[in-house]
Amino acid sequence: RRAYNAHLALHNCIPGDAIAERLGEFGGGVLMSATLAPLDVFREVTGLNALQSEGRPVVERTYGLGFPAENRASFAVDVPKFTYENRGPPGEDNETRRAYVNACAEIAASPGNVLVGMPSYAEAKWMAGELDERLSKTVLLDEASDDGATERLKADFFDGGQKVLVTSLRGTLTEGVDYRGDRLSAAVVCGVPIIDTSSPRTRALKTAYDRRFGSDGRGGRSGFETALTVPAVRKARQAIGRVIRGPEEVGVRALVDARYARASWDSVREYLPETEREEFDPVSSDLLGYGVEQFWSTVDSA
Repeated sequence: RRAYNAHLALHNCIPGDAIAERLGEFGGGVLMSATLAPLDVFREVTGLNALQSEGRPVVERTYGLGFPAENRASFAVDVPKFTYENRGPPGEDNETRRAYVNACAEIAASPGNVLVGMPSYAEAKWMAGELDERLSKTVLLDEASDDGATERLKADFFDGGQKVLVTSLRGTLTEGVDYRGDRLSAAVVCGVPIIDTSSPRTRALKTAYDRRFGSDGRGGRSGFETALTVPAVRKARQAIGRVIRGPEEVGVRALVDARYARASWDSVREYLPETEREEFDPVSSDLLGYGVEQFWSTVDSA
């Protein structure tokens, strides 16, 4: 008793039934987002399958991005996977970390504001320090803080001049924020933001999804895929979705990690919708700068 403070937490890992009960109280409704795919997982965890099994009609509609394709450049940059085994701790100097700094710096050369999303706040702090030494632009760092500090940081980012904002993909600045107009010209996602797999809650979540989707054959997906990989890719897609918010806007979107660029045992490319897989052509790190430069020169000449 002197050494430990124990606590008990009850967590509903797959709350589909509870959500279905609440949704069932309504006569109808629309669940809408640009990042629902893959829909089989979304239907199960939000209770839509449970509602359908009770006789409620569930209809799916999918729409592509209806803005001019020539207004955006999309890159899946083939650099070493941003895993701890490859990158080591923040501050370590190695080939993997140098490749990510180079990619971010090349995209940050875009005119206007640039958003850089990292898998954690610790990695965001490291990247901000590296870019601050490389760039002439002002580099802002989003750290885990209260809402007031976040609002002040956003105001600073939007307040004229060309800046780079580095944040965690698990923070609040990569989804739900309106970067309309000239507030953002490029967004970079570094790595696949999979949460810590060692915590008791994460292990319980994975086990629950294994039982629901994997071991009993429903859906054919492993617990790791459904509980960790799919939400991580959604986070990445939310971040790059900040760039193009209207038909007149232009910008660069980049997913930096070999897992976005090519097939491998842990590739996440299959979790991108087909239209995004077609747009995010794999590009080598040595051709990224040329691609970014060519896009902006084409846009400027138009």
